[in-house]
Amino acid sequence: MRSGYNEALAMLGYVLGALAATMLGQWAYESHRESLGEAMTVSGLLCQLAFFFGLVRLAFRGLRRLARTSARAHTSARLSPTSKS
Repeated sequence: MRSGYNEALAMLGYVLGALAATMLGQWAYESHRESLGEAMTVSGLLCQLAFFFGLVRLAFRGLRRLARTSARAHTSARLSPTSKS
Protein backbone atom coordinates (compact mmCIF):
# COMPACT_ATOMS: atom_id res chain seq x y z
CA MET A 1 0.00 0.00 0.00
CA ARG A 2 1.34 3.38 -0.90
CA SER A 3 1.75 6.15 1.65
CA GLY A 4 -0.67 8.38 -0.24
CA TYR A 5 -3.53 6.10 0.69
CA ASN A 6 -2.57 6.28 4.36
CA GLU A 7 -2.56 10.07 4.23
CA ALA A 8 -5.97 10.12 2.59
CA LEU A 9 -7.32 7.83 5.30
CA ALA A 10 -5.79 10.03 7.98
CA MET A 11 -7.40 13.13 6.47
CA LEU A 12 -10.74 11.31 6.33
CA GLY A 13 -10.26 10.36 9.97
CA TYR A 14 -9.65 13.98 10.92
CA VAL A 15 -12.87 15.05 9.18
CA LEU A 16 -14.93 12.28 10.75
CA GLY A 17 -13.38 12.96 14.15
CA ALA A 18 -14.20 16.65 13.92
CA LEU A 19 -17.80 15.90 12.92
CA ALA A 20 -18.28 13.31 15.66
CA ALA A 21 -16.72 15.54 18.31
CA THR A 22 -18.93 18.45 17.28
CA MET A 23 -22.09 16.36 17.38
CA LEU A 24 -21.18 14.77 20.72
CA GLY A 25 -20.28 18.17 22.12
CA GLN A 26 -23.68 19.57 21.19
CA TRP A 27 -25.40 16.55 22.74
CA ALA A 28 -23.35 16.97 25.92
CA TYR A 29 -24.30 20.64 26.25
CA GLU A 30 -27.98 19.82 25.69
CA SER A 31 -27.90 17.11 28.35
CA HIS A 32 -26.16 19.45 30.84
CA ARG A 33 -22.76 17.75 30.77
CA GLU A 34 -20.66 20.87 30.35
CA SER A 35 -17.27 19.29 31.03
CA LEU A 36 -17.84 16.61 28.40
CA GLY A 37 -19.08 19.27 25.99
CA GLU A 38 -15.94 21.32 26.52
CA ALA A 39 -13.74 18.24 26.04
CA MET A 40 -15.54 17.42 22.78
CA THR A 41 -15.18 21.02 21.60
CA VAL A 42 -11.42 20.90 22.21
CA SER A 43 -11.22 17.50 20.52
CA GLY A 44 -13.06 18.83 17.48
CA LEU A 45 -10.76 21.83 17.27
CA LEU A 46 -7.69 19.58 17.45
CA CYS A 47 -9.05 17.43 14.61
CA GLN A 48 -9.65 20.56 12.52
CA LEU A 49 -6.13 21.78 13.28
CA ALA A 50 -4.65 18.41 12.29
CA PHE A 51 -6.64 18.50 9.04
CA PHE A 52 -5.34 22.00 8.28
CA PHE A 53 -1.73 20.97 8.88
CA GLY A 54 -2.29 17.93 6.67
CA LEU A 55 -3.47 20.18 3.85
CA VAL A 56 -0.46 22.45 4.29
CA ARG A 57 1.83 19.42 4.20
CA LEU A 58 0.23 18.18 0.99
CA ALA A 59 0.58 21.63 -0.58
CA PHE A 60 4.29 21.81 0.26
CA ARG A 61 4.80 18.29 -1.05
CA GLY A 62 3.11 19.27 -4.33
CA LEU A 63 5.28 22.37 -4.66
CA ARG A 64 8.42 20.35 -3.96
CA ARG A 65 7.41 17.74 -6.54
CA LEU A 66 6.69 20.46 -9.11
CA ALA A 67 10.06 22.12 -8.50
CA ARG A 68 11.89 18.79 -8.73
CA THR A 69 10.11 17.88 -11.97
CA SER A 70 10.85 21.21 -13.60
CA ALA A 71 14.49 21.11 -12.50
CA ARG A 72 14.84 17.56 -13.85
CA ALA A 73 13.33 18.59 -17.20
CA HIS A 74 15.62 21.61 -17.40
CA THR A 75 18.70 19.50 -16.61
CA SER A 76 17.83 16.77 -19.11
CA ALA A 77 17.14 19.34 -21.83
CA ARG A 78 20.49 20.97 -21.17
CA LEU A 79 22.42 17.67 -21.21
CA SER A 80 20.82 16.18 -24.32
CA PRO A 81 22.93 16.54 -27.47
CA THR A 82 21.48 18.72 -30.15
CA SER A 83 22.18 17.77 -33.73
CA LYS A 84 22.72 20.52 -36.26
CA SER A 85 22.05 19.68 -39.88
